[in-house]
Amino acid sequence: MKGSSVLKGFLVVVALIFVINQVVSSVYSPVKTDSAVFYTSTDGFNITGIIIRNETLVNYDGDGVMHFVISDGNRVAKNGVIANVYNNENASITASQTELIRKRIKDIEDILSYNDVEAVNLDLINARIEERVNDLIITAGTGDYYNIQECAQELLSAFNRRQAALGDTENFSAELQSLTAQLSTSLPSPEKQIFSEQSGYFVSKTDGYEQVLTTTDLTAITPEFLSSAKAVEYSDAVVGKIVSDYEWYIAAEVSINESMNFKEGEGLKLTTSVTTSPELSVTVKKINISETSSNAVLIFACNEMNSELASMRSGPMTVVKAEYSGLKIPKRALRVVDSVRGVYVLNGMQISFVPIEILYSNDSYIICEKQTENGNVLKLYDRVVVKGRNLYDGKIVS
Repeated sequence: MKGSSVLKGFLVVVALIFVINQVVSSVYSPVKTDSAVFYTSTDGFNITGIIIRNETLVNYDGDGVMHFVISDGNRVAKNGVIANVYNNENASITASQTELIRKRIKDIEDILSYNDVEAVNLDLINARIEERVNDLIITAGTGDYYNIQECAQELLSAFNRRQAALGDTENFSAELQSLTAQLSTSLPSPEKQIFSEQSGYFVSKTDGYEQVLTTTDLTAITPEFLSSAKAVEYSDAVVGKIVSDYEWYIAAEVSINESMNFKEGEGLKLTTSVTTSPELSVTVKKINISETSSNAVLIFACNEMNSELASMRSGPMTVVKAEYSGLKIPKRALRVVDSVRGVYVLNGMQISFVPIEILYSNDSYIICEKQTENGNVLKLYDRVVVKGRNLYDGKIVS
């Protein structure tokens, strides 16, 4: 009887070990892998770029109500009209309403002229609606009440385009007639007009550095100058500025040792946080070394300009020294076998050792040269072993 109990206990232990082994085998893999993907890595260093431009202040100290005819950040021609001045608020409101009506008419005409419903991308339209909703929320949240009406109009336009894409355009023709009739109301004539002295981008906001950070003498922009620069307070007569769209500059304070890696006239790239210009092509214009410290100022020249850059004074940027494109793998996958650097790749149930050519590496990943020939080379989406024991070429894993 006692022997029977021992036998039963032994069988229970064996069964338990078998179950545990099956569970562990089902959830545990002897190796862990990661896929090789194509990637471009940037080797560079971060700076805080201070923007220096030709900026002309726009002044008006007369009576009346100003009504800007150029939207903030838009281009204006030399001698172009920036704003109309009306003798009362009602006339300015009427002018604003008339502009909105004209935009609305143009929008409806565009919608009615496009009838290829099958070619419409609803996903793109819905994404545009989401963007317009976000723009409206941000504009309202930042207190930019001047542009709220325009944001609301753009959101309405996006909704209408979705309605038209779905084939529902019956009400648009009637609305077009109504809006056209509203335009028959006589538009008040402005008492005065404000003109631009030069071509460029109109920006309604000033920061006080327009006459401090100038392009007059770039050699004077030293670390000492940047640390002592202070914004100027303007009178209420300053209503905006015109930012030149010709060559402008980005100044950045760096160590003297870092500045020695550059030479004047050298072409480079800067990456930025600017949505419309994530990458800028620049030239090293000046290298101004401090006489009292171990720092210097790099001045980069740039010819690219848009509304977002025109409104920007400073921001984080990265000076790109080099770019490396290839197959990206985790650094912990690197192995050295017989003095050859490579990785173990899992194909089916077999592990193979594959030599690699390293283009770039940092603390977390490696960029390998992408091979075009067949054979024992690392390929796109190969399963690279990042963890495993007793690895060797030809090993079979289950």
